[in-house]
Amino acid sequence: MSTVVVYSSQTGFTKRYAEWLAEELGCQVVSLGDEPRFDASGFDVVVLGGWLHAGGLAGKKWLARAREKHLQTRFVVFAVGATPVEWTDMVEEALAKELPSPEFDDVERFYLRGGFAYERLGLPDKLAMKLFFKMQEKNAAADPRAAEMLEGMRGGFDGTDRAAIAPVAARVRALDAAAVSAGSAERA
Repeated sequence: MSTVVVYSSQTGFTKRYAEWLAEELGCQVVSLGDEPRFDASGFDVVVLGGWLHAGGLAGKKWLARAREKHLQTRFVVFAVGATPVEWTDMVEEALAKELPSPEFDDVERFYLRGGFAYERLGLPDKLAMKLFFKMQEKNAAADPRAAEMLEGMRGGFDGTDRAAIAPVAARVRALDAAAVSAGSAERA
């Protein structure tokens, strides 16, 4: 079976996870920033890593096009964001918004905590973050999560953890085993 990890990364956290995952799986890794028209033909499993932001999941449009073209391919998504993994309600809400049911029910999904590096953002994103900070400042007194988020993002942080890819890698390996089994049954 052939697997590829495809990713979109703005500040490097998603790229780090994509490279770790590709290394763990022994497969190719492709940046949509370098190859935005990457064709998933010939791959049984495609793992997309994208970063979550206010406007959505980076790489989602590519995912939608790839799924339309490659109906037999299995897709796995890992979304990377600044929200702590323990805030499951917020994580689940974001994933449900970006990968809604029933359209994306067949897409395996995972959330990995990334980080925040203001200095690596482009000008439009820096301006958006300034507005975000102002909004969080207003909410911080009444909302402990807003206060925690504001504190972490103002100072910047790196929450990546190589161990966090284990469930993603396990799921891809399970899909690999199922594809190999199905391929053997077809040949018999």
